[in-house]
Amino acid sequence: MSAAIPASNRLPRPRRPRHPDGTERTGRTVGPGDRPGREHADLVGLLDRKAALREAARRARVVTGADISLVGQVEDEGVAVLRSWAGTQHSGLHGLVVPCGLGLGGKVLATGRPCVVRDYTRSRSITHHFDEPITAEGIQSMLGVPVQHDGQVIGVIYVAHRDGAAFGTGAVTALSEIADATGVALTVADRADAQCEAEAAAERRRIAVALHDSVGAMLFTIGAQVRDLRTGYTAEPGLTDRLGAVEQQLAEAAAALRESLAALSTVPPDRSLSTAVASDCRAFQERTGVASRALTLTELPELDPPRRRMLLATVREALLNVEKHARASSVVVSLTALDGGVMAAITDDGVGWPGHAEHTGTSGAFAPESALPVGGIGLAALNDGVQRLGGTLQVIGNEDAGLTVRAWVPCL
Repeated sequence: MSAAIPASNRLPRPRRPRHPDGTERTGRTVGPGDRPGREHADLVGLLDRKAALREAARRARVVTGADISLVGQVEDEGVAVLRSWAGTQHSGLHGLVVPCGLGLGGKVLATGRPCVVRDYTRSRSITHHFDEPITAEGIQSMLGVPVQHDGQVIGVIYVAHRDGAAFGTGAVTALSEIADATGVALTVADRADAQCEAEAAAERRRIAVALHDSVGAMLFTIGAQVRDLRTGYTAEPGLTDRLGAVEQQLAEAAAALRESLAALSTVPPDRSLSTAVASDCRAFQERTGVASRALTLTELPELDPPRRRMLLATVREALLNVEKHARASSVVVSLTALDGGVMAAITDDGVGWPGHAEHTGTSGAFAPESALPVGGIGLAALNDGVQRLGGTLQVIGNEDAGLTVRAWVPCL
């Protein structure tokens, strides 16, 4: 671990200030109403760790106007490995392993805060373990910001100038916005990978059940018939021996099948809701042609069957309403742990549903800012069911287009 950052070199994590004069060197004018966090929200939708890292490196260079950008992710033993880059001229920084506390990136890992140097190889505030590849790239000034999730540093994004141009507050703000979006993108990508694994496990279990009911039953029947033949032809020892060998082979085949079925039938219990929602989204897209995506944004706590069924029923009813009324081109269903429970959010980009009005139809954990569509019998019934479980149901108009249905239920 490195020593404390000198006050002259410590940069507080910005609170998204606005820069109406646009004078900072950020590669673009930063003016009133500029919202880089929202601009980079589509990083989350990549659902692929490598793609998210590549896109973060590209955007970091463009947004800050830097010559070089680098993105490292924390891997085994708490070290960061530089996995993506843009603007480099040599390979010395590609795949570089950066331990905590070493160099500028290691200092960002150790402190969890942005760090900037005007002249990398002469700076007294960092170690110089990586001066050789830095010099080879002609880097002088460098800025690094942490990529974080749930208070943990999971990566570092760097930008650098070869001419020593300073990185001001605007660059720190812009790069921090990208880092925030990257943190969410990496986490969502991990959840997507886990969800794919859970879906594959569920498919394996389905295959196991089918094999048990078909091949397993067939082997049992054949074995029983062979036993009957063997006991019925005791006068012919040669045939009896051959039937006994066949019976033994059938028993071995049945044992091998049972072992395979046991390996196939394991499904992570905490992924059952995610798997079911993903399956519903796929079925919705196949049925309607409307692009749909299921995202599990956090680890989900265990829900009892009634609460799990209620969230799943809400997702299905919302998708049905989108299909019937919304004329949407895309739908996103997300699951997240929130306030001691689980929330399902179904967001479409359509024209809304008939009868939607701005009056409350909720109680409990969320503010009364939504409405249930007039005549929406399905959602009205679900609202009653959700409230009986201590939860809430909302239908909210989106700022740009479409509606969002939010259902939240507490854990036991």
